[in-house]
Amino acid sequence: MLDWSDGNYALTAASLAPATDQVLDVAAVSAGQSVLDVACGTGNAALAAARRGATATGVDPAIGLLQIARSRAAKDDLAAEFLAGDASALPVPEASFDVCVSVFGVIFAPDAQRAICEMLRATKPGGVIALSSWLPGGAVDRAAKLLREAITAAMPPTAAVEDGPPPPQWQDPDWISSLLARCGARDVELLEFDLRFAAVSPEAWFGEQEEHHPVWRFGRRVLDDDAWADLRRQSLDVLHEVNEDSEAFAATSRYVVARAVR
Repeated sequence: MLDWSDGNYALTAASLAPATDQVLDVAAVSAGQSVLDVACGTGNAALAAARRGATATGVDPAIGLLQIARSRAAKDDLAAEFLAGDASALPVPEASFDVCVSVFGVIFAPDAQRAICEMLRATKPGGVIALSSWLPGGAVDRAAKLLREAITAAMPPTAAVEDGPPPPQWQDPDWISSLLARCGARDVELLEFDLRFAAVSPEAWFGEQEEHHPVWRFGRRVLDDDAWADLRRQSLDVLHEVNEDSEAFAATSRYVVARAVR
């Protein structure tokens, strides 16, 4: 089972900081507001909102990541608290936040519609929700797709649940707009941005994911040595293909920020 507290997700969170600021800018987070960060991880968005003068709350099911977030808040004396909870059942009262955000977090919720409806439930009437999701074709998307395919092939087949939620399509902006509308959001707006990843080499980037990222570490446990070696080879082929720096490694991934009003 995937454990987001496994490894060192803080390294990945640091690389996502520019996207965090972009989501908060799109949501127009400002001093005096109350902000909820859903699937907060190590607290990037909640802490960034608190630095802007907002009162922030983060929710995540991974206890280890919440401990890191609390330590970061205490260290910088920021007005942020962190609660254990799931995106599909947020442990907060209805209509209690001016802004609700999620930076590459709620996209991992098993039931996308329930999670988005929960974000809206937690937001005050007239309040804003904003979330980010990867668009297809970038370095992160292509490497992650290879990993997902390898894990799926290695896992035992499961019986289909007829009444379960349909698979999410977070890479499709039209689907995101439709999902928000189904949950009752209005004034939906989608904006696209770029995020650049860098390392000393493609091999170093892959090695960091392999050693520290919870999802990649989960994949390494699931796959046998031959399957992992094959995944590594395919991943490095992709990373070399998209590399924008002939002397190191740099790759740009595109993402969308969806903004809507309750």
